[in-house]
Amino acid sequence: MSKVVIEFLYPEFNNLYGDRGNLLYLRKKLELAGAEVEWIETPLFEVPAFASRGDVGFLYLGPCTERQQELELATLHPYRDALSSRFGSDQITFATGNAFELFGQKILRSDPEKSEIEALGFWNTEAERFSRLRYNELCVGECDGMKITGFKNQLSHSRGETPAPFLNMLTGTGLNPESRLEGARGGNFYATYLIGPLLALNPPFAAKLLGTLFPGAEQVELPFEREAYEKRLAELADPAVNHPKHH
Repeated sequence: MSKVVIEFLYPEFNNLYGDRGNLLYLRKKLELAGAEVEWIETPLFEVPAFASRGDVGFLYLGPCTERQQELELATLHPYRDALSSRFGSDQITFATGNAFELFGQKILRSDPEKSEIEALGFWNTEAERFSRLRYNELCVGECDGMKITGFKNQLSHSRGETPAPFLNMLTGTGLNPESRLEGARGGNFYATYLIGPLLALNPPFAAKLLGTLFPGAEQVELPFEREAYEKRLAELADPAVNHPKHH
């Protein structure tokens, strides 16, 4: 039996929208496929497993509050090289929500001076926080010919360039309202503003990742997941349902 190591970074912060569901979904499918799964939850200020050992197959970072985001950045800076080494490897790194912004050049606060927070600098984007009105959206994008549904709840947008977009948006915004390109991708490194149990909502894309983690796991299907995915796609194609809102 082969072992797959999953690491959830800063779970005390990064589960605002049920994002832990991404990892629970992966673990269920991997175990059904016959894999042994080692689940690691690394709290803030502890040395991450991805930095201390070389066998973390799936590293996950989720969304958090803006204050928590600044704490995470300060904590992650010493491990930048270890994160960078995951680019181009067969190990998967998956970041959702405002975790996307950790890897850009900087984040501009919403104070009058637009004070800056130095990010990890993996790609040339600049995130800018706006007013207290959050941007909410149901959306559909495309990755490698697969349609991916998702949700957004943002207090910031990003501008600039990434290595390659994760999604080309079919409905909804990209990194900002003027762009149709969303997120970032570099090999098995994925980052997106989409939130929630994204993998459970999109079994075709999840299957792609599962096949990388444990060959054969991509063939495991849970009851009704395909039907739910197709129904969701049909619903989000309805303009009356799918439109952005601020609140």
